[in-house]
Amino acid sequence: MRTWRTAVAAASMAALTFIGGTSPAGARGAADDPSAPATVPGGRDADSGSVDAGKAGSDADASSAIRCQGQVQRPHNSTHVPGTINVVVTVSCSAPVPEITTRAALYKNGQLVNQSTFRTQRNTRSAQNNAAVRCSPGKYRGWMYFKVIFPPGYRPPTASANALGQEVALNC
Repeated sequence: MRTWRTAVAAASMAALTFIGGTSPAGARGAADDPSAPATVPGGRDADSGSVDAGKAGSDADASSAIRCQGQVQRPHNSTHVPGTINVVVTVSCSAPVPEITTRAALYKNGQLVNQSTFRTQRNTRSAQNNAAVRCSPGKYRGWMYFKVIFPPGYRPPTASANALGQEVALNC
């Protein structure tokens, strides 16, 4: 009976992997990753985040390295949704990767006012996400988190970073 349950569990995991591209252990995904802090991280100037991976062993050379750079754009009055403040975050990789997951957050006067859901884009070299709030005058700043899954054979297989954007005074 125990052997049969083990076989059924293994078959179920294989089916999940085949159908959904994940296993129960891997299904946690971005939900386990960090959210934006409640206040702007102290002592940090605007910065960008980056992650790198390279091939291991005999396939290793400088040209096979992949670098992914995150950027937090300046918060601005939205032209797409009038009456809102928007921040866009982007990730750009030097080569296509299987998966990039992003999260954007927006701070007003140093306090978190909104953060996006996680957005995952697959088989790409770039990704973006955004966060927006109803407009009210103040000093706004964006933040981002991103996680990259690199192609098979690259080390590390996954990496993540966060970045903080410039503070911008905005009026409605």
